[in-house]
Amino acid sequence: MIDYIKKASKGDYEDYIEFLTSIVENEIDTKKIPLREAAEAIVSEAFYQLREQKPILDKLFLKANEVLDPPCQDDMELENHPIDEVVEAIRRNEIYMSQKSGTLPRQNGI
Repeated sequence: MIDYIKKASKGDYEDYIEFLTSIVENEIDTKKIPLREAAEAIVSEAFYQLREQKPILDKLFLKANEVLDPPCQDDMELENHPIDEVVEAIRRNEIYMSQKSGTLPRQNGI
């Protein structure tokens, strides 16, 4: 099991997004599942764990609202932001790498 709480306890929202992105990339590579499905599963699991540690979730929530515009109103809204951010980051990376290499992007990565 991945320790999402330990990473979130640092309180760096952008670093947490990068952490989740790398986990989702590994998930789509190993399980060959679609990007959005993998992102939703990973982020949902992360927030399930975080909800059990309210002080850590609150810390991440505050840090996230420093960079999000508009800020989130609750933890459910905060959960949706990383899903979208992870999906977009992986899509951008897939398109960049396919253009750079002259190959087609992974179908499950876009």
